[in-house]
Amino acid sequence: GNTRCWRQSSSRHGTSRMPAMTAMRIGSAVTVNLDRKKMKTCRLKVYPNQKIVLSLPQSAPDAWAESFLMEKSGWIELKLQSFQKTVGYAATKEIRNGYSIRMLGEDMIFALSQCEKECVYAEGKKIRICCKSPEDQAHVKQLFEAWWRRQAKEILQERVHVWYPIVEKYGVAMPELSIRKMKTLWGSCSIARHVITFNFYLITARTPYIAYVVLHELVHFLYPNHSKQFYAFLSNYMPDWKERKLVLDREVVHEL
Repeated sequence: GNTRCWRQSSSRHGTSRMPAMTAMRIGSAVTVNLDRKKMKTCRLKVYPNQKIVLSLPQSAPDAWAESFLMEKSGWIELKLQSFQKTVGYAATKEIRNGYSIRMLGEDMIFALSQCEKECVYAEGKKIRICCKSPEDQAHVKQLFEAWWRRQAKEILQERVHVWYPIVEKYGVAMPELSIRKMKTLWGSCSIARHVITFNFYLITARTPYIAYVVLHELVHFLYPNHSKQFYAFLSNYMPDWKERKLVLDREVVHEL
């Protein structure tokens, strides 16, 4: 659906001087964070961890935001229900027996056990975590995330090697890789440092969608911005990149 936008009037009459709200409740259980910034339109996002953010112009009235959110409450509820049915991205808030996370598009079940020699490894459809204190969530999460980061680095390094020849012939050196948790980006590229940073959770997606992010970031070494030339080059080597991006974004964030 189309997002209704509020635009600031040139008139100052009737402008409230009350401090703008930073959060707003819809019904009894849903809280929406209001992110006011320098922008002309509004953007409503629902994240897998149930966080809801409405980005809107700094001068948009609270009354307008409340009206807009009430109008979109049905859409918000649908997206929250959708994420509740989906295991994957947000599953690492708790790591317990039977909980799951998606890895390369497949649901992987956590299996915790107590043992003196601590280790984490994948076995079939399970991620086995052996540790001294399985009930210690902070320690379990630390063990898992260290293992996951190594898996992500290995998988993404392999994908970069697959797609790198496309830009290598234009004189681009092999970039370094970094893995970092990012809220809204799958990847980013630092031309100055010659580093590609990938989202910690990118490997939850299947390989074709990971490939889109990898190629997208590699092409930035030729075209630093999102110019027509950038998209023309990307489309030449991956004609279905828009479809891949659409699927990828839907797995991480529903956006209106």
